[in-house]
Amino acid sequence: MQPFIRKIKEYINKHQLIKEGDRLLIACSGGADSLALVHVLNTLKETYHVEIGIAHADHQLRGEESAEDSRFVERFAANLNIPFYAATLEVPKRVAAEGGNVQAICREERYSFFEKTMKNFQYTKLVLGHHADDQIESVIMSLTRGSNLSTITGIPRSRPFSEGHIIRPFLCITKNEIFEYIHLHQLSFRHDPSNDKHTYTRNRIRHTIVPLLKEENPNISDSIRTYVEKQKQDEDFLQSMAKRKYEQLVTIDQDGVFFLDTKCFIEVPIALQRRVILLLLKYLYKNSEILLNDHLIDSILAACNKHDGNITIHLPQDYFLVRHYNKVQFSSGKQQPIIARNVVEEDSWINIGAGYSIYLTRNLTDATSGEKWFVQLENDCLPLMIRQREEGDRILIKGMNSPKKVSRVFIDEKVSAQERMEWPLLVTSKNEITAVIGLRYGERFSKKYYSQNYVIYIKRD
Repeated sequence: MQPFIRKIKEYINKHQLIKEGDRLLIACSGGADSLALVHVLNTLKETYHVEIGIAHADHQLRGEESAEDSRFVERFAANLNIPFYAATLEVPKRVAAEGGNVQAICREERYSFFEKTMKNFQYTKLVLGHHADDQIESVIMSLTRGSNLSTITGIPRSRPFSEGHIIRPFLCITKNEIFEYIHLHQLSFRHDPSNDKHTYTRNRIRHTIVPLLKEENPNISDSIRTYVEKQKQDEDFLQSMAKRKYEQLVTIDQDGVFFLDTKCFIEVPIALQRRVILLLLKYLYKNSEILLNDHLIDSILAACNKHDGNITIHLPQDYFLVRHYNKVQFSSGKQQPIIARNVVEEDSWINIGAGYSIYLTRNLTDATSGEKWFVQLENDCLPLMIRQREEGDRILIKGMNSPKKVSRVFIDEKVSAQERMEWPLLVTSKNEITAVIGLRYGERFSKKYYSQNYVIYIKRD
């Protein structure tokens, strides 16, 4: 067996990429990498007792030239007596209609074709020709652009796809090794001139940075592969720990609202905290592609590492985070935020949200900083509680004959929609609103002492 094929076979065996009875659909563009991949797997198919097929996607971006690529791959498949599946993708029409990133649309259309082909013809694995040099490019791109992942793990050698998996058995070999194999077997291949253009980030890295790295270290491909594999091992371990923490810290109600207990969350190491949040967002968005950035993740972590006061963070696709003291809620804009009631304890300052703190005391002569109110409270009014607004809330303001809508108070005071969600209301044990803190106070409140039995101090941080 040739050293090139032996190296690939050892890699396949080490990572159990192929098992007996697999049906392998090989993505082949007609370029050197994918052509060599087909040739190698055609050589090994008897060894592994597998069946192979070839899939080719024409993106219609190079006119007759890309059409000839398809005919070339079809002839290659026929010469090897391998089933061939082709699709002409409507990329130009989508780009004209939608605009956007051409490469992203190409990828979406291409993988949709691969998935349909796998399902229609019962293929268990999609085989792609990414190699060790591609891995270098991917790691550099992740470092350059910044990654929302907890760890940079590069191109995975295997991952779930459709009803099977994607595998990449060429990640153990370099581009030079592929060309040596192509020349040894005198295989002709197609060249896509767009790969030479510096328009795309990957091409610039491929043609400028990777050659410099290879000058510094001829074995850079092996170094990157070893780095990625170790990162993957560490990440798998940390992810398993994060999943256990997620199950301990996160609950989901019948409406699909996610709740996180911040009292326990703040005790978790930051490496696991970040992964728990990313897991939660993955489940919240049901595995869809979402645009996250480090600033947003850091804001979420900051909110979850506090348990005093309230905060609202707007998330992508009309979702939001609401923190009320030690409870954090993640839900869609169609769902109501949590309505939490927190008891106002006597003789201690309590942070109640929106930047306000409150101090309740029976000591009428107590000299404490803050706005001072005398209040008459009967026993059946206690304990006082702080909560957020609810639909239909009203407050009877001193001097008025009828209660006023709290929503109208917010409008009059020009309180923003976001602030209204977290603004603290002071209510009795019977849920009677006695104050919209900092804005309006009920008939129980007075600036002068008559016969009231409590004093309330309010201050804004």
